[in-house]
Amino acid sequence: MTLKKKETPTLTEPFSSAAFKEKPHLQQQSAYGRPVEAIREDEYPHMKNGVYLDHGGTTIYARSTVSRFADKMRSSLYGNPHSANEPAKISGDMVDAIRLQALQFLGADPAHFDLVFVANSTAAIKLVADSFRDLAEKTRTKSFWYGYHRDAHTSLVGVRELTHGDHHCFATDSEVEAWLERPDEHTKTQSSSTLRLFAYPGQSNLTGRRLPLSWSDRIRKTKGLHNTYTLLDAAALAMTSPLHHVFNDPDTAPDFCCVSFYKIFGFPDLGGLVVRKDSGHILALRKYFGGGTVSMVSTIGEAWHMSKGLGSHSTAAPPPQQDQQMGIQPGHAMGGLHEGLEDGTLPFHSILALGEAIAVHGELYGSMENISKHVTGLVGRLYRGLSGLRYYRNGQVLCRVYFEEEETAESEKDREERGARIYGDAKKQGPTVAFNVFAEEGTYISYAEVERMANERGAFVRSGGVCCPGGVYAALQYEQWQMDRAKSAGHHCGPDGLGIINELPTGVVRASLGAMSTTQDVDSFISFLRQAFIDRAATSTDVRSEMSSSTASPSSLKNSGPGKYHEPSAVAASAG
Repeated sequence: MTLKKKETPTLTEPFSSAAFKEKPHLQQQSAYGRPVEAIREDEYPHMKNGVYLDHGGTTIYARSTVSRFADKMRSSLYGNPHSANEPAKISGDMVDAIRLQALQFLGADPAHFDLVFVANSTAAIKLVADSFRDLAEKTRTKSFWYGYHRDAHTSLVGVRELTHGDHHCFATDSEVEAWLERPDEHTKTQSSSTLRLFAYPGQSNLTGRRLPLSWSDRIRKTKGLHNTYTLLDAAALAMTSPLHHVFNDPDTAPDFCCVSFYKIFGFPDLGGLVVRKDSGHILALRKYFGGGTVSMVSTIGEAWHMSKGLGSHSTAAPPPQQDQQMGIQPGHAMGGLHEGLEDGTLPFHSILALGEAIAVHGELYGSMENISKHVTGLVGRLYRGLSGLRYYRNGQVLCRVYFEEEETAESEKDREERGARIYGDAKKQGPTVAFNVFAEEGTYISYAEVERMANERGAFVRSGGVCCPGGVYAALQYEQWQMDRAKSAGHHCGPDGLGIINELPTGVVRASLGAMSTTQDVDSFISFLRQAFIDRAATSTDVRSEMSSSTASPSSLKNSGPGKYHEPSAVAASAG
């Protein structure tokens, strides 16, 4: 098989404005006000020493964000906002302003939503989980029911440990739909007054698949589920997608939604929990309180406290029916709910940086809609490039790309065409590709080995289970006994886990794109895969024995030599 060759920079070629001016084919039609390559040159000089493809872990911060934040730190005096002095007032006013700025950025009307600053999305999830655990102690069963989707992040899965076993993992979207149609059939042991929480991600942390955002609205309107609250994990979704459609109608929005601002802006390391005010009283009834969240505390004699989160009314005049049934009285929901939930001193310096990050982000990219358009085009290119990689000698595909499988069997050609449609539709797919690599004879190469080789060449991806255990289980089509076998064999998450057990992978390689990713990033990564595996196999004097050895022994691929880039063919990437 002969493939057309095309000149392109090597993976380690430094990026510069001169490079893309001299090579117009490297420039892509920009969704922004100017070419993304120019933005990279001006704002991201720290990205020149490699191809960064782990935006799903965190995106990269802009130079202007850091410099403007540093300027403000040098020019103003910020005190602890829990004090009454002038520096404290400056901090308090700043925090209030940036809270509103962040809500506006997310598309959440402050009249209907509040924002609680937390360390990250995991902290936001735990805040919700702890509150439900505390409130559930007042129910007849002393617990709450918890349902979560298969694609849930590990942090969402962990909530189940607070339910005393009363939890359920929905294995498919269809199972969720069936539950919504016939809730009594799926919760036969529960009464209509049971406290419930249903959680799911807006985007899979593994494959980038985007899940339906209509479930929160449907749950709120479904008879028999009126005591069910919803938690949307938008950490991955918010990175490259606008959230206005999530929050534009408070009647259909999730009760709680978590985000990680560093995934959107790169800096600061800060998260947020967006709370629908008409549902926030659930959180205000938690037991724990920290400094700054209470207005009075009694310690000597009778023990009591007054939470700042129980001071004002919700936007709705009467509390919802489920609140009355559970004994929650009017006046327990608060417009300033965050005051009773942000324990201790706020990370006010990080919040200051968040304000600068939001401003710079808007100046560089215009809108999240622009970013969505940009990365959708790039991830389609990445998918097509991976799909076209095949070994010369026998036509064996190099990569198996994972996305939602059809319930009925389909040909490899049909799967390829369906994948191309998925990776061109921002409603269905985010800028993430999860895949595994084959050796020429069709055996899997450990994902850890692929990541190691990529890292040595300056391509930075992520590998393993990527904190999505149910997603890995489904993508690799594992059965329970195989999971038990992996556990018994000593496999665990992390770089030291067992990448392959009985010729089956235990994880994936994940490449994820961000607002400042470029065509060159995509093409360079595809070039690396071709050089490291296909070109190397073609020039080897003993291809089969060497590649078989590389599958068993990662060190044998360490010194793979450079090769020339070849234009990816249109042949699909799939394996039987």
